[in-house]
Formats: sequence, C-alpha cells, structure tokens
Amino acid sequence: MKDKSPSGLNEWLHFLQNKKFPVKAVNLTRLKAQISRTEDTLDGMQSNIASDPLLAFAILNEANRVTPNKDNEINTPFHAAAMVGMNGIGKLFSRFESYSTQSRHTPPHIAAFLHEIQTSYEAATIARHWSIEKLTSHEDDIFWITLFRDAARWLLWFYAYPTMVELKQKISHGEKPSQAELSTLGCRIDELTVHLCKHWHTPSKVMESFLTKHIPTSKELQTLAHLAHHPDELPHFPEDKRLTILINNPLIFSFCANKVAHEVSLMGWDSKNLPFFYRVIATVMHRHIGDIIQTTHRASVEAATLFNTKGTTPLALQLLDPYLYTGKKAPKPKSDKISPIAQLKKALGKHDIYDTKQKTNLALQTIKQAIPNAQHCIIFKTVNQKTTPLYQFGYNADTIKNIKWNAPSSVFSKLTNARSAVHLSGKKLNGLVKDLPHTSEQIIDTNSHLILASTPTSEREMAIFWLETRTEFSDKDYIKLKQIVSLISHRTT
Repeated sequence: MKDKSPSGLNEWLHFLQNKKFPVKAVNLTRLKAQISRTEDTLDGMQSNIASDPLLAFAILNEANRVTPNKDNEINTPFHAAAMVGMNGIGKLFSRFESYSTQSRHTPPHIAAFLHEIQTSYEAATIARHWSIEKLTSHEDDIFWITLFRDAARWLLWFYAYPTMVELKQKISHGEKPSQAELSTLGCRIDELTVHLCKHWHTPSKVMESFLTKHIPTSKELQTLAHLAHHPDELPHFPEDKRLTILINNPLIFSFCANKVAHEVSLMGWDSKNLPFFYRVIATVMHRHIGDIIQTTHRASVEAATLFNTKGTTPLALQLLDPYLYTGKKAPKPKSDKISPIAQLKKALGKHDIYDTKQKTNLALQTIKQAIPNAQHCIIFKTVNQKTTPLYQFGYNADTIKNIKWNAPSSVFSKLTNARSAVHLSGKKLNGLVKDLPHTSEQIIDTNSHLILASTPTSEREMAIFWLETRTEFSDKDYIKLKQIVSLISHRTT
C-alpha cells in the first residue's frame, strides 16, 4: 500500500476492486492437483472449496457472472462450482494471492485477516442456527450470505492493515463503528462492500443484506427490541405491516448475527450491546430471550469445532472459561491418578492372551484420554494385505465405510510391511495426500495434522493407527502415540 492511505469511497474502490483474493497455498495446491486428476469429481472437491472462504467466494461470483438467468441466482459455492465446471475453476487461479501460515511467526496482516474470517464463520453459523430454529428452509443460503458479507472487510485487513488497526482502536475506545469508519476510511465499510460486490458480480442477496429495504433501520430495530423487553415473557407480535415483512425476511438473521459476532469478538460476551440484538431476534422468532442466547452459544460451539482458522481463539472458548472475567489464574489440578499410558501398560501386563481386537480397543481408550488433541481416530487391522477399519471416533461412520482402504497406496504399503510412525502437516501432508488410499482425502482438511503409525500385533496381523486433528499435534502427542503403539506390539521373544 502507498504511504498515503486511500480516503473516501472512490479511492478505496479503486484500491480494492482489482486486488487478488488471498487463498491458502495448501488449498490452491490441492485444488490444482484435484483438477489435474481425471478421476476426481466436483463432489470430491467440495470440502476443499468450502474450506477457504475467498476461494469459494470467487467461484460463486464467477458462476453469477456467466449465468444467463438473473432471476435464479446461485447462492452457494457448491451449486456455483457445478455451474462453472473444472475448466472454469482452473481459469480463476490467476485471481488468487497465495499465502502460507506454516511459518512460526504469522505476519500481523495475515493473522488479523484470519481473525476476521474466524469471526465471519461464527456469525454465519449463528445465523444458520437461528434460521433452522425458525424453520425458514433458507439456512444454507443464510450461512453463505452472512459469511460473504464480510469479504470487503477481509481484504481491508489483508491489504490495509495499519488503517484497520487504527479503526479498531477507535471502536474499542468507545467510538461508534459508523463514526470510526467515516473518520478513518472516509466511507462506511457497508457502502464499500455493496459497490465491490457489484464489481465482483456477487449474488444480489449478499448486497440486499445491507439495504434498509430488506433489513430494519435503527428505529425499526429499537421497536423490534422493545417488543421483547421482558426476558420471561414471549414478545408481542408487531402490528406494523412493514415490521411484519422484515421479521419474515431471513436476511434479518444475517444482519443481526454479524453484529453479535463482531461485538463479541471486540468486547466479549459480557458486552452491554448484545441483549439488544437478542431481543430483536427473540421478536423475530417469537421465542424467549433465554432460548435465543442458548441457540447463539450452541452455534458458537459448532463454529469453534468446524471453522477454526487459528487466527483467533474461537468465541466459544470464552464461554467455557470460568476465570475469564475474574482476572484470577486457574488453579493447577492436583492428581495422584496413574497416567492413561501407565494404565494401559498395567492392563496388558495382566496376561498375554489379548488378540488384536482387544489390544486395539484398549489402545483406543488410551488415545482418548492421553491425546485429547486427537479429534479423529481410526484403527485398522491388516491381514494378508487386506486392511479393515476396526474402530473409529470423530468421523461419520458411513463415510469411513465407503472409503476404498484397500486401494493401492504407497503410504499404507509401507505401514503394513514394517513398524513405522510419521507426523504429517502442511506441505508435507499435502504432498502425500495422493499416496493415501483412494477417496480417503475427503476426510483430510486443509488445516489437518495427521499422525500415522503401525505395528505387528500378532504373527500375521498388523495394526495401523490414523490420528487426525484440525488444530495441531504437539511433539508430546506424537511420542505418546508411539508409546501406546509400542505397548500393544507383538513380542517375538
């Protein structure tokens, strides 16, 4: 960016409208590989497309640019990918700016960019849950509309970091967001977003989520909030026809969820402004305020599980920390209990007649206790070169059953022929995905860390351990798994 920042709507439009969309390098590499493989399908690429918001956003915009039917716009990236096709997706690569998060110290502008995306995912998940509770049948559209309405804000943090830091400081010091944006940028971010979305050919529903024709004005929000003024009573129905139309428009979920998520991200769950939006949604859904708060918290937990960008601590963790607002340090737990790995060693030492299934079951229970970072686990048994899943947790059982585990795989071939262990992540994992059993890549996320280990459990049987997380495995986790695997190994003497 130039020494002098842009100022005013036209200058910011000129600055941002031709900027490339930042996309994680591993996601781009994986997508290029998927497009080049003839056996891959668009269905198999869905998780990769959905895992990077600006990748999905670009595909969605492209589909809406080329579609001839403007009355039936495409609102989800999966529908968009089907419309654009693999060749169309391949032509978009020149529009992306590759970035990496594998270095020890993430640059401030990338960290802030990921922070903002995390908040947007949380807003989208909250909006989706509210929509589901009201049975609107628009929950998927609302998720993507809410997520993408922050696209301009993401680019501002990536390409104009110093300016956005100044803006954030003004808001945290009590200045109203609208005033802070005008004094810092010379325009409103909402206004800038609408103009950029027109340039990008974004679906009109995203732009409509900013327009007072489709969402309440400040005065109308006050009226809706007042109808749910008493927490223990169901809110009254609005008598005004205009308000009735607004509360039946699902875009109000997108607007309010965005406000809630950004408020919590900046001020915390104890912000005095949150109850106002809870009351608005209580009126919209005709529910008690407590029900709205419960749904919001549940949605934030889901977002922390599904969409952790590592740009910031997920909002849900604040709800789980009893010391967050007291300023006190949590006491260190005292424990005289024997460690899970020691318990496994003790159990195996009782007798030596455990078969492979019994040993791996004991190992599975130990993994759950000793390696809490393992969000997903599969344990396989291999006999006569045939590999079969014995146990798993964290994945969808039908998905695991449908994967072709016995397909040719250089990685599994090595595991089944000798005792081994390996810890994979980032570029290393991305480079080996193609060498895993065919279709198993669908359960590997772009943020995945994967530990694979194998050992003989009898004269003719091998056990293979697959541990995967969307956060991060530490060196201690890797060592613990090797200890567990060693304990169930078949002894030849």
